[in-house]
Amino acid sequence: EFCAALNMLFDMLGDTHNWFVFCINPNDSQLLNQLKGRSVKGQVRSSGLVRVAKRNACVFEVSMTPDEFCQRYRD
Repeated sequence: EFCAALNMLFDMLGDTHNWFVFCINPNDSQLLNQLKGRSVKGQVRSSGLVRVAKRNACVFEVSMTPDEFCQRYRD
């Protein structure tokens, strides 16, 4: 039963599209309308957001199922 539930979970996850959200706080004091550059810069650095952006700047991805791939690139 556990294995069946796990397989079902992995099947469902396989059908999803992943999105990533990075939450950056504008300041350390949770004050409205105040942006502290040093705080934001530290968060961006520690989250690795710069590396992610650079890596994805030259990435072009196409997502298709194995069947779609075979249909498209068949002789």
